[in-house]
Amino acid sequence: MAETNIRWGVIGAAGIADKRTIPEGIIPANNSELAAIMSLPGTGVEQLSEKYGGVPWFTEVEAMLDSVEIDACYIATPPHTHLRQIQACAERGLHVLCEKPLDITVEGAKQIQKVCEEAGVKLGIGFMMPFHHLSKEAKRLVEEGMLGKIVSARTQFGFDYPPLPGAFRQIKELHRGGVFMDVGNHGTGLLEFIMGARVDAAMAMVENVVYEYEGVEDTATAILHFDNGAVGVVDTSFCASAAQNLLEINGSERTLVAQGLLGQTPDGVLRVVEAFAGTKEYLKIESDCRNMYEEEIKAFAEAIINDTDPPMDGEEGVWSQRVVEAVYQSAETGKLVRVADI
Repeated sequence: MAETNIRWGVIGAAGIADKRTIPEGIIPANNSELAAIMSLPGTGVEQLSEKYGGVPWFTEVEAMLDSVEIDACYIATPPHTHLRQIQACAERGLHVLCEKPLDITVEGAKQIQKVCEEAGVKLGIGFMMPFHHLSKEAKRLVEEGMLGKIVSARTQFGFDYPPLPGAFRQIKELHRGGVFMDVGNHGTGLLEFIMGARVDAAMAMVENVVYEYEGVEDTATAILHFDNGAVGVVDTSFCASAAQNLLEINGSERTLVAQGLLGQTPDGVLRVVEAFAGTKEYLKIESDCRNMYEEEIKAFAEAIINDTDPPMDGEEGVWSQRVVEAVYQSAETGKLVRVADI
């Protein structure tokens, strides 16, 4: 292993890897370097290599893993392919930071966790939003009791995602669900992180309001019960082009509202308000705009260097999938589903 820098191989270098994680995470991180990239034929991997200074490129996972000296792999491929790719990494003693969801089933996620544990390699999950400056500030304010007892919470994550031939997120066979499988896990995970509580039950509805995909929803809303007694709502949409994507946490004394956490950019503002004869701003914090992808990569690399647990580890990935499955089972049955039963 590299003494100072973690050498990264990227599996699935197009898409979010090229848009965010490589240029904003791996390259600027002071404890990491890009060692190789892999993407399927026809995805422009040769051009990506040129973009990133001629880094070695491959169109097959095993060819990259066997040809270049690397310490860890970042995986940003469709979730139904994760198990095989992670097995290939684990067999070679390589640590893995995998985009969420780990798998499209709970059993698949558990199998991935088991593979990494048996191989003695670290497994991290690509939940970057807890690394946002304002997420950390919101968590601190909740822990300090500024809001009082947490009563309820809400996140919204919506954008426009029209039907696209072959898009795996729009195909049930490849993705189990639609918008909630893709970004609902961000909303639930962020609320759990900030409140320091776990979802223990879910009621949900899913629908195709605008777009007809291949068996998955474009809109989903879940009502969640947390083990601290609070109730939350996670509202998601693939057909809301101007959603404000707010996070709101209501306490017995004050309410926290943040804009900018649900998304891919580091900006935003957090406000704490209290109401008497109207709404009064109690506190305002603007994001310091540190990049959450860079923070995510640095944290995982530090876990490798220091031999500690990653902040968002495999257990987090399995838990997230259990919550998502509870949401879909509730939508399918019309009943309250307890996560403990998943």
